[in-house]
Amino acid sequence: MQIEPLISTFHEVHTASEKALVRVALANHYQTPSRGLIAATTTYLHEHQQSLDVWISADSKTSTWNDAEINLMEDDLFQCQELGVDGVIFGALTQENQLDQEALEVFLGASAGMETFFSPTFTKLPPSEWPSALQWLDEHQFRGIVAADHLTELQEALPAFPSLQLVPLTETTAAAQAVATTIDVSTIIAPLVD
Repeated sequence: MQIEPLISTFHEVHTASEKALVRVALANHYQTPSRGLIAATTTYLHEHQQSLDVWISADSKTSTWNDAEINLMEDDLFQCQELGVDGVIFGALTQENQLDQEALEVFLGASAGMETFFSPTFTKLPPSEWPSALQWLDEHQFRGIVAADHLTELQEALPAFPSLQLVPLTETTAAAQAVATTIDVSTIIAPLVD
């Protein structure tokens, strides 16, 4: 199991690079970081043969987007693509807690060449909707789902979709170690410092 450090400032990049084996995640309090921070972090990590995943979100408190927010996030994704980011984490739900396929299609169109991960908002979907949602994500080449809860249930649902991986998101490194003892995952995203 590898810890993928979650950072929010350039000050943390050097330490995160030393701790990470392969990847580092970057977010501004679960929102899209600035272009300058993304650019500098991507350059640094690529010089150290490491990859960067960037959190794309217009608002940390929701994943239901209006047209203006969808346009903002689409532009953020194009900028990530231009800057050479390796992966992006985003989600989109309707007011009825269904996958917002229309918004997701826009985001996927702007994500060409980057690995895509669905955000922890996935577990807001009713469990009865998971099979069809996972099928849709699989068909649209998502690499995985980042999740902070319902980890065991998700792990049990994913074998039917071998191209999707579960990437737990924990509040602390200690919590990441605890998760690693209960479910078998290759990567866990956790803050750089507890």
